[in-house]
Amino acid sequence: MHQSDPDRILQDDYVSWFFDESAKATVDSSQFRLRGKLNDSAAFSQIAYRYAILRERYIDDFIEASIESGCRQLLLLGSGYDTRFFRLPAIRKYSVATFEVDLPDTIDEKRAVIEAHVGHIPAGLSLIPADLRQTDWEGIFQCGFQPAVPTICVWQGVSYYLPERTASALLDFVRHLMNAASQIVFDSCWPLMLVENDEVPGIRDNIERLKTIGEPYIFGMEPEYMELWLLGKGFRSIRLCLLSELEMMYMKTSTLPTNTWYVVTAAC
Repeated sequence: MHQSDPDRILQDDYVSWFFDESAKATVDSSQFRLRGKLNDSAAFSQIAYRYAILRERYIDDFIEASIESGCRQLLLLGSGYDTRFFRLPAIRKYSVATFEVDLPDTIDEKRAVIEAHVGHIPAGLSLIPADLRQTDWEGIFQCGFQPAVPTICVWQGVSYYLPERTASALLDFVRHLMNAASQIVFDSCWPLMLVENDEVPGIRDNIERLKTIGEPYIFGMEPEYMELWLLGKGFRSIRLCLLSELEMMYMKTSTLPTNTWYVVTAAC
């Protein structure tokens, strides 16, 4: 959707690999492009759409800055159809080893799509099947991940679907896995995103939609508690970037509700 948006803030020449023509036609008539006064459901979709794009750009910038400062591995937990290996110049410039972890079906589909377009899985890219809801993440070592190498860990669009104990265990794993020169970036949501309320437009419809597809939000934490939580786990240099800050940073405006999602960066 964003690649045909006149107000585009990031370029992705690879994301279309993962969509067929019928999906692209649906995007062309999507409610995400509606303008003017919207009902609550459409308003929520607009907020979610903008957040997804702002989050992507912010994490892109963080990854490239971390690579420039010396990180030479990229670990994507819950990578989905992420295209950063192909589109971020710093990954190619410094030959950053990239490890993508997701559910087996997603990894199989991604592998097939990449092979169809490139002919093979490029050197430096490892696709690792694993379920983040489980607590056995040792499979990354079998694919050549090196804990001693400074790493950027990206955990994007996942935390709010996991029980708090699982999210906590995964953060502990990352914290103890990586050396002190490594960085993590992930996003979380406010507790308001888990319950019906009058502060977030369209939240009731979104809760019902997520229940229907079997992927409800089950974990959220207010930013001030998130910082304390991470400090207690041993993370350093913690920064929380609210949606309003992301919007001001990249769009020079502030129209979106703050108490929805936010992005966290920290040193390990």
